Amino acid sequence: MTLAQRAPAHSAQVIWHEDKKHKGWTVHLHVGEEVIKYPHPDARMDAGDAELAALAVQDASDDGYELDPASVTVTR
Repeated sequence: MTLAQRAPAHSAQVIWHEDKKHKGWTVHLHVGEEVIKYPHPDARMDAGDAELAALAVQDASDDGYELDPASVTVTR
C-alpha cells in the first residue's frame, strides 16, 4: 500500500499504564470514532516523547493508516 492509499488517522495518545494487569506504554490510535490500542510492554518507562511518537506512527503505518507525528500526545 502506498502512502497515497493510506487512510488518515485523526490522532494518537501514548499512555503509561501501571496496574495489576498491565505495565507499560499503550498507543491509543484514534481513527474516526474508533480507538485502536497497541500495547508496548517492552518500551522503556523513561523513553522520550519523540521515541514514543515514532512507535505510534509505526503502529498506524503497520495497519495502513497515515498519522502525523505532531498529532501524538504522550501522557506519563
